[in-house]
Amino acid sequence: MAASFDLCVGLGQHCESTYQIRRITGQETAQFFDWLEIDLVCVWQVLESDFRGLLKPGRMALTTDGQGAIDLDAGIEFYHEFHTHPGAELTLADVEEQLTAVREKLEFLADRWRELVASPARVLYVRQDANSVETAADLQRLQATLRERYPGHDFAILWLCRTAPEDRDKLPPGVACREIPLLEGRWQGDDRAWDELFATLPVDELWP
Repeated sequence: MAASFDLCVGLGQHCESTYQIRRITGQETAQFFDWLEIDLVCVWQVLESDFRGLLKPGRMALTTDGQGAIDLDAGIEFYHEFHTHPGAELTLADVEEQLTAVREKLEFLADRWRELVASPARVLYVRQDANSVETAADLQRLQATLRERYPGHDFAILWLCRTAPEDRDKLPPGVACREIPLLEGRWQGDDRAWDELFATLPVDELWP
């Protein structure tokens, strides 16, 4: 595994992938999409806009469960960036008060991303489709977006689904699909399943 890529970077959609990537690889350096609840269409938009226009004052709201904040323009849900006093519920006033500091953090991570894609590092991107709504065409568009935005960047994409998608045979070279089942009651996921996944990475599919 260590010989097949230099760095493993998550692209959302679920916090499970961030936890497992860090646990398995030992990587502790934060990346932009870590811990974000983000649909794939929003990943495209963030990349195509070069991370600009995020977290605008007056364009934030609480998530439907009240546990996090959502950027209404970018469609990104933040569950780890905004905080409140112990025992108190998060409010929109809390979010607006902390907006500048969170934006500065994301700008720092965006700069780190730009350094990464300009480096000679071979990167394995992991996209977890926790809701089983994405298609092979969606992953092909993600690959095309990365190639167009960052010519010369050496990368591959591992697409993780709860169940095998019907169109997985339509994936382009450089994108591989594997299954990671939901483990009820544990948001971190199934350690054993993730260990097996990384022990048997389809390197020939990822870097043909």
